[in-house]
Amino acid sequence: MSKNNKASNYNEKMLTRLRIQFIVLSMAVVIIMQGFIVYTSVRNTYNKMVAKSDHLVSSIYINILDKKPIKADARFFYITFDKNNRPRTINVDNISDISEYEALKIYHEAYETGVLDGFYNGYRYCIYEKEKRTIAVFVLRSNMIDDVKKTAVSLIESSCVGIAVMLLILIFTSKLIVMPIAKAHRKQKEFITSASHELKTPITVIRADADILQMDNPDNEWIEDIKKQAENLTAMTNSLVSLARMDERNGHIKRIAFPVSDLAEEAVHSYNALALDSGKHFTYDITPDLTCCGDASSVWQLFTILLDNAFKYSSVKGNIDFKLSSSGNYIVLIVSNDVDNIDKNLTDRMFDRFYRADSTSAKITGYGLGLSIAKAIVSEHKGSIKAKMDGPHRIIINAQLHIK
Repeated sequence: MSKNNKASNYNEKMLTRLRIQFIVLSMAVVIIMQGFIVYTSVRNTYNKMVAKSDHLVSSIYINILDKKPIKADARFFYITFDKNNRPRTINVDNISDISEYEALKIYHEAYETGVLDGFYNGYRYCIYEKEKRTIAVFVLRSNMIDDVKKTAVSLIESSCVGIAVMLLILIFTSKLIVMPIAKAHRKQKEFITSASHELKTPITVIRADADILQMDNPDNEWIEDIKKQAENLTAMTNSLVSLARMDERNGHIKRIAFPVSDLAEEAVHSYNALALDSGKHFTYDITPDLTCCGDASSVWQLFTILLDNAFKYSSVKGNIDFKLSSSGNYIVLIVSNDVDNIDKNLTDRMFDRFYRADSTSAKITGYGLGLSIAKAIVSEHKGSIKAKMDGPHRIIINAQLHIK
């Protein structure tokens, strides 16, 4: 497959992924909003029905106490009891389809629930117990309950139709909406790829010329400085190439099982000398015999990036800790170090491309690509990486790699 075809496939996949993410996020918002609207509407209708029913039950109760004729445009019955809790009056005059026996049965069933007021078998009821006298009022509300249910079903059906229409609109318009984002990402990728390749030749020429000049002037500090800067530019172009390759791979790597504990041991041992030279306290804790399925060279690069970052940005005589362990289906890597001052709100930006936590320091070299490469490596291994502050002067980077 040609490079153009690969680039075209990558762009299409990226566009499709962005469209899916946009549609899923938008539909989630729409569904939540519709659900809230339906719930609020049904709840308000239900509360109005309950309030109206309770007012009617209360009016009937007051009329019973005052021994006044009950005028209510509703079907109801009531039962009064004497002080020995024996039925004294069972009034079913306003509801013709049940007998006194059935009314008393409904009362006992409702009473046995332990709830003195509420809904039971289509009735809104309240059992008043006052001064050793009990009065139970039951108002039939089955029709109103059915109306609330019908309202709920109607609102849900309307919401489903609206959601379906919104989904169709998003499917047909999402490409236009995410196109500018995909285009900007594609241009950034093309710039990174082009810049990395265009810089290689002049850097190679500069290094070769500097080597020739150094033959005649071996102790010239200016030539040595040119070579150091050329090396920095070489490191930057290599990082750009790595990012471009990872973008093209789009998470598809050849997965091979390898001893990640041994790889970590080898990585940390290579930093012992640097720790001694810099006067920093470096400790590590590696669980033995751990295995990971992935790209060993990329995981090695992840180790070195996080250790380089820790040594580069740790405070003078600071502590640096490296820990490798496992948790469930993940390899857990934790690298922490002391820092002088850092804004805790900037930890989320640390993995952005070209971001540097201390961009004002001339003593710290780098181009802000290391942690973005680390994030890409972790993503390729179906994991996650995040940074957080542990107090004002310590930062912790936690990376998790899927074992399989």
